[in-house]
Amino acid sequence: MERSTDRVLTTHTGSLPRPDDLAATLIAKAKGEPVDEAALQERVRSATDEFVRRQVEIGVDVVSDGEAGKSHFIDYISDRLTGFSDLPPESASGAEDDTSSFSYFDDLEGFPDIVQATYSDTVFRLLVCTGEVGYPDLGEVERDIALFKGALAKSPATEAFMPAVSPGVVAQSLPNAYYKSYEDYVLAVANALNREYKAITDAGLMVQLDAPDLGTCGNLQTWTRPEVDSRGIRWLQDLHVEAINVGLDGISPERARLHICWANYQGPHTHDLPLRDALAPALRANVAAISFEAANPAHAHEWEVFEDFELPDDKVIVPGVIDTKTQVVEHPRLIAQRIVQHAALVGQERVIAGTDCGFGTAVGAPMVHPKIAWMKLEALAQGAAMATEELAPA
Repeated sequence: MERSTDRVLTTHTGSLPRPDDLAATLIAKAKGEPVDEAALQERVRSATDEFVRRQVEIGVDVVSDGEAGKSHFIDYISDRLTGFSDLPPESASGAEDDTSSFSYFDDLEGFPDIVQATYSDTVFRLLVCTGEVGYPDLGEVERDIALFKGALAKSPATEAFMPAVSPGVVAQSLPNAYYKSYEDYVLAVANALNREYKAITDAGLMVQLDAPDLGTCGNLQTWTRPEVDSRGIRWLQDLHVEAINVGLDGISPERARLHICWANYQGPHTHDLPLRDALAPALRANVAAISFEAANPAHAHEWEVFEDFELPDDKVIVPGVIDTKTQVVEHPRLIAQRIVQHAALVGQERVIAGTDCGFGTAVGAPMVHPKIAWMKLEALAQGAAMATEELAPA
């Protein structure tokens, strides 16, 4: 994990807006429509090259592959894990039975028009666990790694990371009809995903586990909600952190980072947990860096948490200083102010400037126009340079 004592480093949360033609092909594939696989992989390669080149050119230090070949930050795993079956139509419709996959946020319950406008073009495969979870074939992740490393060879970066879904998100999203308990289920998913995480780190990259469940567990209605209401939010968070550590078994914390958030959706976010309540369990994850939302209007005030929150010596924070749900480009001076606020409390070398969430969380549901997303990342680099000057010793 890169730390810098002489300047503020920059990164982001991972996903970037896919080009329109690539997005259309990824959606078609997710729908089960026939696609030219060779042509798709060539387009993923060229998009990955472009993503890495542009990140490096504008001054992003810790870069990702942009998740160019994934249609969704969770759904990509449906082609890699075994032990799952498609939900029958009556369950897929949202009937509240033991295996239903109904999912929505409490604060959106009164806004069906927002949900329809934002997510009508997304595709998410509805699956249920019906057998032992496994990860038998590393072919797809190895292909992603090879494309990413090929792009890095052309455009070297300070450091590179690849996002991967966390065990808790998979278990919370895909109902269980096989394991005796939810604990058994999520830990089985963690053991399976360890193969993907290790493939990434063994290749010399950092792995980022995307874990919005640590922030959304009190606001998200899924098949697990009755048990969460009965046993408590902290029960779920602690179990999911345990699963994260199982998934990271054999991986140095210095090669791992964790992203927590309150989901990258358009809505009021009035039911979000406070940062303190999401960060406390997350700090027990065996990772070197924790990324979190700190720029949007629901969470921009929470830098104050670090006035009395003891950050372990082995942890770096990656506060979002760019909002990924608005078309407004942050002024570099505002970005610098946000960075300095955090650096003044935990130390400049323990802050990497990031973004609230990804710019391409789900293909078909863009939060920010692609051109504006890149403008925001450029402003991020400019703001970090300003913050570096302000934080430099006199």
